[in-house]
Amino acid sequence: MYLGWEINFKQPYTYIVRFHTLSRGKTKYFLGCHMRPINEIIIHCSATRPDWMSNQPSFAKVAEIRRWHMRDNGWKDIGYHFLIDRDGTVLRGRPLEQVGSHVRGKNNFTIGVCLLGGHGSSADDNFSEHYTKEQEASLRTLVVDLRKQFPSIRLITGHNQYAAKACPVFIVTGK
Repeated sequence: MYLGWEINFKQPYTYIVRFHTLSRGKTKYFLGCHMRPINEIIIHCSATRPDWMSNQPSFAKVAEIRRWHMRDNGWKDIGYHFLIDRDGTVLRGRPLEQVGSHVRGKNNFTIGVCLLGGHGSSADDNFSEHYTKEQEASLRTLVVDLRKQFPSIRLITGHNQYAAKACPVFIVTGK
């Protein structure tokens, strides 16, 4: 289930995206743009504990990560395009048409996917040590769906393949 974004097509190649925010119930509108080329999906983790915000809905967790990225990093939006909660819920982050902010030097032609969890881990841990079966199923489904939408995707990698970080706390071996 994707939450937060609605897309209304108005004419070819231009559309309006409506995003529902948590703050004061305001709705923001963005004019869509042409889709950028995509050739890779990069997997990340939020480095949060399994019980982080466990009593909050998924969209509140995404809103909190968005606040971190915008307030602490000074970015214009959340860095990831998709986020996957512990229950397997897939949420939209930054619009796919926009370049993400998830791997320095690799953002232009990639999609960033973040799994919630992964706190206190090593780069070569097993997926099941930090994530749920629901997250695994959703990640696999999302990757298949994105590869159908973007046949130019040739690589599925982890953030740890480009930076000295544990993220996403397992070895990504997808092609």
